[in-house]
Amino acid sequence: MNELTKLVSLADFDRATLVSPVSDRPGEFAGDLDEGWSSLAGVHGGYMCAVAVRGAEAHAPGRAVRTVATSFLRPGHVGPVEMAVREIRQGRSFTTLDVDLVQDDRLVLTTRVTMMEDRPGVEWGEPVVVDLPPPHRCVPFTPQGEVVHFARLESAFDPNRMPFDPGSGSVSGYVRPLEPRPIDAAWLVMACDWFPPPAFSRTEAPVGGVSIDFTAHIHRQGLILGVGEWLVGTFEVPTSSAGLGVEHGRLTTMDGTVVAESFQTRLTTQG
Repeated sequence: MNELTKLVSLADFDRATLVSPVSDRPGEFAGDLDEGWSSLAGVHGGYMCAVAVRGAEAHAPGRAVRTVATSFLRPGHVGPVEMAVREIRQGRSFTTLDVDLVQDDRLVLTTRVTMMEDRPGVEWGEPVVVDLPPPHRCVPFTPQGEVVHFARLESAFDPNRMPFDPGSGSVSGYVRPLEPRPIDAAWLVMACDWFPPPAFSRTEAPVGGVSIDFTAHIHRQGLILGVGEWLVGTFEVPTSSAGLGVEHGRLTTMDGTVVAESFQTRLTTQG
């Protein structure tokens, strides 16, 4: 398969997160931040985290991404991006990496990625109660203005917990990829930051939308959604103290099995 055929066969999300090694600089990669992921300020943060995940996966193939912890330092913009991957430690089971995304010689974000070899282990988990109407009774979300990244997923929101509804402090709905593809770590990291900030229900946008730190834990990946199947997302921000709100989110299957969860701090001060 030649390179052109590979690109044509890739799903939209995979094309947008494609990175290439810089041949003469080990641990460095190059990519492009896609205009389809433009957001309220610059480029969508979860999408940039997904690009960082691609760099980590390329640097340590064969190990699965389990935790991604990012500090956003400044907005990214559409166009070329450079990535430096530094190995902190590689053991028999775990690999720990730092990934820096740079544009115009300025650090945009820094990410710590924990990866794990495929191995058997103890498992437990109580299913989460899926407390929203079936997909056909939910409401499609239409993005407004320049916030085009909302169109990069198929979605349907709980009419009782819609984005921007006053007072609720939570948002909930169904999501799935636009094209058939496995639900991998990069897509899950992006999706954990894709939902409109629930802080918008307590403040006026864009207050409550600026992300400072973002951590995503990947519990299961490789799922392939069948016809009529979705992932369920529920995100809430019960606490804001001294201008910093803490958001907790979960992505589950329709039967309540947790696939990924996230914690995020968002700025809730004016100005």
